[in-house]
Amino acid sequence: MNVQIYNLPEFAGRYNLHDIYGASIAFMDMNQGFMQNPNPGAIMVNFYSVVLMIYGSADYTISGRSLHLNMHDMMVMPPHRSILYQGCSPRAAAVHLLVEAGYFEQLLNMDEHLRGTIPYEFFDTLPVFHLDESKASELYDHYQQIRKAIQQPHIYKGEMLKYQIHIMQLFLAEQIYGDTVATHDLKHKENIFKIFIYLAAQNYRRERQVKFYADKLNITTAYLSRTVREISGNTVYGYLSSFLYNEACRLLKTSSMTIGEIADDLSFNDQSAFTNFFKQKSGVSPLAYRGSK
Repeated sequence: MNVQIYNLPEFAGRYNLHDIYGASIAFMDMNQGFMQNPNPGAIMVNFYSVVLMIYGSADYTISGRSLHLNMHDMMVMPPHRSILYQGCSPRAAAVHLLVEAGYFEQLLNMDEHLRGTIPYEFFDTLPVFHLDESKASELYDHYQQIRKAIQQPHIYKGEMLKYQIHIMQLFLAEQIYGDTVATHDLKHKENIFKIFIYLAAQNYRRERQVKFYADKLNITTAYLSRTVREISGNTVYGYLSSFLYNEACRLLKTSSMTIGEIADDLSFNDQSAFTNFFKQKSGVSPLAYRGSK
């Protein structure tokens, strides 16, 4: 049987996907209308697909194996497998996060503990996890953050997306080994750092004190600060301010919010505090940045 083989850009073009970052990351929404289109037959891809079933159910055949996904199921499809979409229930909806194989595996290799936690051979089992409503909502919200980062222009897009895909990998590890993986044996400084990045990405708008993150990790503020600096060369506040500045840039360029509204949205004490922060980071005022091309 002839099977069409796609890389990520080719697949995005074939299915008219708009949310794509280079040749590395893309999203595909699946619904009843998509499933009812003429079936293109089996295809083979060279990227990972992490599927979240939002509503209803859907059926796939992957390398000859039939898989039935129900609402809140999460499935991981590895590269180099033939995939055939078989059908779905009425009003079914799912989202596929597509990550190029080399990019996905590079991020795993950057974290030796996580690389050992999720060996590549694990994906050959075509794992399916049934998430409770809270976990499904958490994963969906994270997908939306990744999609938002792809859609919006910002200075640190590549770095942000690496963090966010790695957070998704941490989420996957939690499903495999339970909640204990979230703390990753805190004697390992590399894992403290990765979990800090996860927490920072979720909370930087409201929480910018070292103590908040240290308390979440059950370690002292001094130990967290020292660990982040040793692993990355940056500081806790350096990462928080980068997240904050990136979001400020996005809001100034893409929203109609006033400077005061942005300051409030990002939890600054007042507009003056936000303006001072932004000028220190960019060298120009928020108004001047908004007026620039």
